[in-house]
Amino acid sequence: MKQNLRRLFLFSFLLFLGSWTFAQEKEISGNVTSKEDGIPLPGVNVIVQGTTNGAQTDFDGNYSITANIGDVLVFSYVGMTTAEVTVADSSTINVQLEEDAQQLKEVVVTALGIKKTRKSLTYAAQDINADELNKAKQTNPINSLSGKVSGVSITRSSSGVGGSVKVTLRGNSSIGNNQPLYVVDGVPLSNPSASQPGDTFGDINGGNRDGGDALSLINPDDIESLTVLKGASASALYGSAGLNGVILITTKKGRSGSFKVDFSSNLTVESAAYTMDFSDATQDNIDDFLDTGVTNINSLSISGGTDTAQTYFSYSNSFASGILPTNNLKQHTFNIRETAQLFNDRLNINASVMASTQSIKNRPISGLYFNPLVGAYAFDSGSERLSNYADFESFEPNRNIMAQRWFRGTSDIEQNPYWIINRNASEDTNKKLVASLNLNFKVNDWLSLQTRGTYDQSLFSFERKIHATTEATLAPANGRYIVFENDYTQLYGDFIANINTNINETTSVTAILGTSTTRTTTENFNADSGTNGGLQFANVFAYQNFNGNPSVNFTQNSYETRVNSVFASATIGFNDKIYVDLTARNDWTSTLPAENNSFFYPSVGVTGVLSELIELPESVSFAKVRASYAEVGNGFGADLISPNNSIIFGGGGVNPTDPIRPFPGSTPKPERQKSFEIGTEWRFNNNRLGFDIGYYNTKTVDQYYAFSTSVSIIGAPQANLNSGEILNKGIEASVFAIPIQKDDFKWTTNVNFAANKNEIVRIYNGQQLEGLIEPEFFTLSGKGVNTFGSYLVEGGSFGDIYAQVVRRNADGLPIIEGDAVIANDDNTVDGLTKVGNANPDFTLGWNNSFRIKNFTVDFLIDGKFGGETMSMTEAIVEGFSNNSARETNNGSVNVQVDGSATTISAQEYYGKVGGRNGFTGEYIYSATNVRLAEFALGYNFNLGEDSLFKSVKASLVGNNLFFFHKDAPHDPNLSLSTGNALQGVDVLGLPSSRSIGLNLNVTF
Repeated sequence: MKQNLRRLFLFSFLLFLGSWTFAQEKEISGNVTSKEDGIPLPGVNVIVQGTTNGAQTDFDGNYSITANIGDVLVFSYVGMTTAEVTVADSSTINVQLEEDAQQLKEVVVTALGIKKTRKSLTYAAQDINADELNKAKQTNPINSLSGKVSGVSITRSSSGVGGSVKVTLRGNSSIGNNQPLYVVDGVPLSNPSASQPGDTFGDINGGNRDGGDALSLINPDDIESLTVLKGASASALYGSAGLNGVILITTKKGRSGSFKVDFSSNLTVESAAYTMDFSDATQDNIDDFLDTGVTNINSLSISGGTDTAQTYFSYSNSFASGILPTNNLKQHTFNIRETAQLFNDRLNINASVMASTQSIKNRPISGLYFNPLVGAYAFDSGSERLSNYADFESFEPNRNIMAQRWFRGTSDIEQNPYWIINRNASEDTNKKLVASLNLNFKVNDWLSLQTRGTYDQSLFSFERKIHATTEATLAPANGRYIVFENDYTQLYGDFIANINTNINETTSVTAILGTSTTRTTTENFNADSGTNGGLQFANVFAYQNFNGNPSVNFTQNSYETRVNSVFASATIGFNDKIYVDLTARNDWTSTLPAENNSFFYPSVGVTGVLSELIELPESVSFAKVRASYAEVGNGFGADLISPNNSIIFGGGGVNPTDPIRPFPGSTPKPERQKSFEIGTEWRFNNNRLGFDIGYYNTKTVDQYYAFSTSVSIIGAPQANLNSGEILNKGIEASVFAIPIQKDDFKWTTNVNFAANKNEIVRIYNGQQLEGLIEPEFFTLSGKGVNTFGSYLVEGGSFGDIYAQVVRRNADGLPIIEGDAVIANDDNTVDGLTKVGNANPDFTLGWNNSFRIKNFTVDFLIDGKFGGETMSMTEAIVEGFSNNSARETNNGSVNVQVDGSATTISAQEYYGKVGGRNGFTGEYIYSATNVRLAEFALGYNFNLGEDSLFKSVKASLVGNNLFFFHKDAPHDPNLSLSTGNALQGVDVLGLPSSRSIGLNLNVTF
């Protein structure tokens, strides 16, 4: 009886407790926002801890869920720290989620789009997010990498807005291409350049021009993140295409459960900031000639979707007027990306199309031909100003045409600058179309199959109309018409099996096995009426107006390369503490003979997570060490191993000059790079402080270049042969810290350091072949009719600068005999003396970000230390005028004249040593410079609940604002060419500019 009573009492108590608990269940609602900027977060998962009861925030960040008092609500969102809140009496729970730096960096996109945990990486990889790229937006997004990634050297083009960019990772390693491979959403991007300057004097066939590149056609706001794979170990899976490292670009896509509209507008004003020191009168004329530039970049994106399908669409435009009069850019870019998950998320579809068109009028050039800066810098009339010749033409009654007007007779290099920009005008039109499709099918929990295909086309066209009365060196009496057209098309496809499984409780395997094919075609068309052929009727710019003679140039070429590949990769993890990474790839290329067209690339790496292997102090959040070795090759371009003879236009038959072919009896093989690297990564105090430091040693052998030969034996003056060895070794380090982190104040700082030592170990391997003439050097930039040269010499370095140097006596005085300065002829190469190297000894970037309540302050200090640069601009100006400040300041120079020490005026001395073929050794400067590269002051506006906008941010931004230190008379961070030539020299390149403006970001 008592037992039954106890059971009844217990049952009644439980029933009462259950009914009381049920009575406490209620509806909880609220809003979830980002603590960083207050933006509502759509798609946040809200779940009652320990149950399956959950909900998701809508596109305004609102949610609603039923829960009991005492339950714990868990709020989770990708890239944010997870928050837990206990339900109390209130029915409203608003939550702010903080950015989780560790989580954001934990997963890294690597080669072929493979995602890996950061701790498993056996090589160096560094990430940059979209916000970092766009704080101080530039038309070419890659320019924004400068100073933000260790081991990456960014050199901006001197050709103004829309110009190409030179990027090197861990130094120059090849006499061929040294640019990295760019990969967008896992697929290699074709990044050709139609033209690059190669001569200090300039190109008589249209000018020393930069044809631009595909990167300048990408909308910066479409980029979500960017990862730099620096070494061969990181990029070995891409084979020969990844020889120089890889820059991975991940673009934005639509998100499920949200609808968002983003708009941004950037308006900057640019002015010429860093020119040589001219006389006051000359500087006034130059200021009158150069304009204030204006750049406006606008971008609109719309994204959203359901659990099944998501859409991202964007449109951007750029309008810019440069500091060179009549130079302007117009660009439009469209991008649409569709993603979908079908059949219970077993099939993932990703399709995208990007189309861009860019038009640039009067793109600035370098060198002496067709360059308006020559006349602007040389103008020295005592009675007139340069602006008096803005009316650049006058009527010529004898010919019934308008003729060039100038204060003196024109020369081969000097014309009225206003005539050049109006009557030698050029126009570049660049277009890009990329269409891709990615299908991924999940077979089971450990296997998925993926196939991708991409159509990638780049079109470049150039037109220059040269009117009659242009200087006769550049055009005949009736004028000249030049048209270049280039069509680059790349078709890429791959099939990959992805494996992710555990062998046992302690061993995991992540692997891929795949095959790919790449077909690249190039179509070139050149039409030039020439300097001797000319036009039948003056100033009629049409092909049918060309004179019909052999001097007229019509050239049409077509090239094709095919590369088929198989590859495999495996990352084996042991207790999530030790990882071994293995990759292998084999390429077959159409540019080599069938019997010798296969080459194999392996890599191996290992990393150990010290923080999990051994007991470390509590302050250590994470620590690991890594080491890897890889071999990668570099294939050949089309028409190199078995080149075709060219056909002469107008019935002239085949060109009698045989193209350069492989050395008789030799077997061409790809150059090969062997790379070893070690490194360690540490984080402290809950990821408030950390560093990553590494050392690499890279050797590139079997360079393929032309040797001089004995014509009587070989039958040709040159033949190609594998030879040579280039060594790069260096240290990279990046340090990050969050010194202050409070609710209303946060300071994040990053420092990036890199030092690279380059050595030309050998030019010639010592092959004993009949007819071969042993080379003393390899020419990157020949001296031509100038006295600047860049050569690869055994024991030297890539980027060595050679110049004509003044002979000096024991006291260091320049020697003058009669009226001539005497040249030094000791230890010369091609008649020139080594005077420095264009590459810095080390680079340093310091990036800072402050958040003070609603304000943000960001700035980047970028420094390059060591290296030299030559101002041939200064040499040329001082050779043909008295327009430099040091000439007109009436100083004196100590010299030795006919054996006696004396002094002469600076004007006389620099008049003797200057000139376009003068003593360029007198114009060498340290390239060391430290600058405030970027600055942004922003404000996030507080918006009410009824606001149309989710967020609004306005910023004052600046680029290249000023130098803390600079010795050179020009900006040494500019390059005349993004190829290997003309490094470390300024030859009348467009002056570097400073830009200041406003940026507005709005989210609906």
